[in-house]
Amino acid sequence: MHPSELPSFDSLVATRKQVRSQTARAIASIMLAALFVGGAGLASTRNSPPPNQAMPAQIVTTLNALPQVARAAAQRTVLLTITTPGHVRNVAAMALPHNLAVTTTPIARKALITGSIPSHLNFRVTWVGRDETLGFTIVRLGIKVPSSSFAPLPASTSVVAVAPVVRNSTSPPHYAWANTTLGDPKLKANGVVSYLATQSFWNLNGYPDAIAVNQSGRVVAVLSTNDQWFSAQFVALVANIVATGDGCHSSLGIKGSNAQGGGALVSAVAHRGASTGHLKPGDVVIRVNGHDIDSWNTLLTVLYLTPAASQTSLTFLRHATTHHTEVILACAL
Repeated sequence: MHPSELPSFDSLVATRKQVRSQTARAIASIMLAALFVGGAGLASTRNSPPPNQAMPAQIVTTLNALPQVARAAAQRTVLLTITTPGHVRNVAAMALPHNLAVTTTPIARKALITGSIPSHLNFRVTWVGRDETLGFTIVRLGIKVPSSSFAPLPASTSVVAVAPVVRNSTSPPHYAWANTTLGDPKLKANGVVSYLATQSFWNLNGYPDAIAVNQSGRVVAVLSTNDQWFSAQFVALVANIVATGDGCHSSLGIKGSNAQGGGALVSAVAHRGASTGHLKPGDVVIRVNGHDIDSWNTLLTVLYLTPAASQTSLTFLRHATTHHTEVILACAL
């Protein structure tokens, strides 16, 4: 199951609480399989003509030279300059509420980061967290930048793709833009409709974090470093979860597998983990924060979409008896 296929996908953000446990397990590799096997990829356009005869990217020098529908979204895109020993890189980031921004580019925690928008150059940016599953990074901006406005990723719709282009550290960015069409959903043999990302080989390759803007001026997709268009709405949601959860996703501090008949069978509980004193080997987790758990991967998906440090309700079976408890989720390291 892909995270965005959960019935109550939009209601998974929990409140922030104090972390009481430092022991957690990483879920990145399993979630990566869930993302790309369970319905993340859309039809490739590498060997077929662009569906709307998309034009090559154009470079413009001012926001006003962009198509009108893309101007506000471009203005809310931050150009990050990332400096590490012997290397300087420029990438774009989408502005989020609470002075946050997200880029699909991995950034080292100790990197020196500055940001620029047309009206402010080289302001301070701090590293907040990183999503190891999708590979993107969340940062906090040193100035207030209006949040991007998002809309669901369309199936096959003409959009304007735009990306800032750095000139130098003292000048506002130029912008590359192009008309393009995001690919059609692809129905897999297991009945899952893939819709989250589509490859883009025709426009703005080499411009990580280019955004796709619909005809209403809302951002619907963001271009990753591997030339995949991802749902901007989904990326923004996960970025908020990481920022809320002390820079990480959550963990129960358990090992497990699929339980016969449904649920997540606990095989081991970490010493001093989030579940210590609550769960035991042999327990079967069947509900987390109101979400039914039908498999081990579903449990990991719910935890992936819940901030660390959240107070969380658990329902589990022990010797065929139903039990309820509350835990403080730890950080998935």
